[in-house]
Amino acid sequence: MSTKGTVSIRKAEVKDYQGVSFLMDELQQMHVEARPDIYRMLQPRMEEKEFGELLNTDKRYLYVAEFSETGVILGYGSAELSIIQDVDLLVNRNMLYIHELVINSQYRGQGTGKQLIHAFIELGRSLQAHSVELSVSTFNAGAQTFYEQMGLAVRSSRMEYML
Repeated sequence: MSTKGTVSIRKAEVKDYQGVSFLMDELQQMHVEARPDIYRMLQPRMEEKEFGELLNTDKRYLYVAEFSETGVILGYGSAELSIIQDVDLLVNRNMLYIHELVINSQYRGQGTGKQLIHAFIELGRSLQAHSVELSVSTFNAGAQTFYEQMGLAVRSSRMEYML
């Protein structure tokens, strides 16, 4: 499906819940299909109350990507500023951690994810973060490739031994 107009990135608002909820459900479905031993289906994945609380959480940043002309939400991302300070093993630093970044599957590959990542990188700079970080599951090879193309590098891997 091709884009229908200009895509803009802006801070999420309460009115965006339905569009964001659809995207979060789509993301959860992908995780359930890939790892039903870990994830379970939730409908909705994010309750409206939780979305409202996130919008009002200090150091939490929620963005949507939308068609400027129609207001249709085609992407969503949330990040949180973590201040790492006075931890014996770690250097003091600020990190912007991306919790979710999801683009409607019908609109992937058209640059919207790049716009969202760039928005978070610019946010990190404005917050004087030392890094922008995220986690991605190994089953999501498309996302891994995308993040690497955007300049993110693997820092560590989480491994498991199935019993």
